[in-house]
Amino acid sequence: MKEKLFFSADPGRAPHPSPPRSNQSNQGRGRTLLVMSLALLVVLIVVLSWVAFQLYAGTEKLSTQNASSPHLIPTRQAHVPTSTIANATPVPQVTPPRSDSAMTYDPLHHVVLLFGGTTTEATDAQQTNETWAWNGHGWKQLHPASSPPALQGTMVYDAASQRVILFLYQVQSAGKVANEMWSWDGTTWQQLYPETMPEAVGASMAYDEARHEIVLFGGGVPSMRTVTLINTTWTWDGMNWRRQYPATSPSPRSGAAMTYDAAHQQIILYGGAGDGSGASSVASETWIWDGMTWQQHNGAGIPFQDQNVRLVYDSVTQQTLLFGATNSDATWTWNGSQWVRTTAHGAPTTPYLSASAYDNAAQSVIVYAAQGDSKMGATPVSQTWIWNGTVWKLQP
Repeated sequence: MKEKLFFSADPGRAPHPSPPRSNQSNQGRGRTLLVMSLALLVVLIVVLSWVAFQLYAGTEKLSTQNASSPHLIPTRQAHVPTSTIANATPVPQVTPPRSDSAMTYDPLHHVVLLFGGTTTEATDAQQTNETWAWNGHGWKQLHPASSPPALQGTMVYDAASQRVILFLYQVQSAGKVANEMWSWDGTTWQQLYPETMPEAVGASMAYDEARHEIVLFGGGVPSMRTVTLINTTWTWDGMNWRRQYPATSPSPRSGAAMTYDAAHQQIILYGGAGDGSGASSVASETWIWDGMTWQQHNGAGIPFQDQNVRLVYDSVTQQTLLFGATNSDATWTWNGSQWVRTTAHGAPTTPYLSASAYDNAAQSVIVYAAQGDSKMGATPVSQTWIWNGTVWKLQP
């Protein structure tokens, strides 16, 4: 049998015989092993990448949930002892003292944010546009590149857009209101320009976690010498304001306390200043917003009649706190159907025109810049109060 030969293209070169079959077989097995090794390496890389992605995605999801929903934590965390917060060492206070500031918790940056207020820096009281932050142990003044004007207003955290929203009251002339809206991104303020804007001063505002929108109620429209109170309801969807037309509404009022009750997934409104004749009854009313309409609750237990009380939801105890009456230092809680007095005494003793918020990082309620009894004409004082779930503590 003749051996098959391969001939070179070059006629001057001698032909080379085919390599032995054993060498070809070894080379084939080597190539097969190389291909299998590369395939296993690729599979290993894909598996490790998938595991790493899942771990990262889980961390991101947890971080986003904690940031967008301040009321997810069911129990007080061991790494932030109550005693550490309640018995904190002396901390610098916001200076100069101020009253009627706007305050809310920013869960994305883990600080309580305070804006503006009325100070006694000069001979006459002045409005300020300073921004301060509370980290659970002390206050620090922030210096953003841009700031809102020195106006009074109200502030909440918009979890849907993950930013703080500041609604400022501005009266251009008698009967004309030109309010402003600003957002806080953790570093600076940016003005917003929605197509529609509620026109009112002294309105109440809260974020509705169940429906992912901000709810604004009431306030008044100034005229030449008086203020006409209104009872309109507006909602903010992150882009624009929309007026709502509920079947029932609280009567016109301003200065009502309002917060979101996560345990019952509803917004609670308490008190406020009425039109005069019904002021006392208005100041003791409790109303619930369910996303469609308002409903008045007349359960047993009426805490007090006051237009400047404070409502804050405590995520750990899952209770809504009511405190800050001018003539009482008691603390009440809402159980979904009625008010129950938690403590007879011990709440901030100079609560008039104070600012309050729930500090989710420290899991405590914080109150700042109480002014005192308005009838006595008291000037603002630098006070920081902490509610640890059981008692109030005045910070040194």
